[in-house]
Amino acid sequence: MADPSSPVFVLACVSCGKTVSGSEAKCPRCGASFEEVRFECPFCGELVSPGQSRCPECGTEFSIFADAVDEASSVSLDGPVEDAPGEASEFECPACGKTVGADDAECPHCGAHFSE
Repeated sequence: MADPSSPVFVLACVSCGKTVSGSEAKCPRCGASFEEVRFECPFCGELVSPGQSRCPECGTEFSIFADAVDEASSVSLDGPVEDAPGEASEFECPACGKTVGADDAECPHCGAHFSE
């Protein structure tokens, strides 16, 4: 768990996409610098500079997000990408119940036509 006295927020590196703690000065994966980066307060939308422990507009303390940052920072996106949920490569034909490819315009088994 992160030190609750340090500012904690999540950034996505604009160079490589890695999720990192906003208290980092540079990306641990690609080395991109975060010195000029500001982030948006999740409660009021005010732009906040790294190093601030609370929002100057609404007073939200960013250390309350420590657990979420720790969890998000431990996720690796380096592995193979699978089909996203809801983007199935196959589905069941509503007419005959057989498996059909997601790009098929009609069922190869019963001839039923599909609309998008």
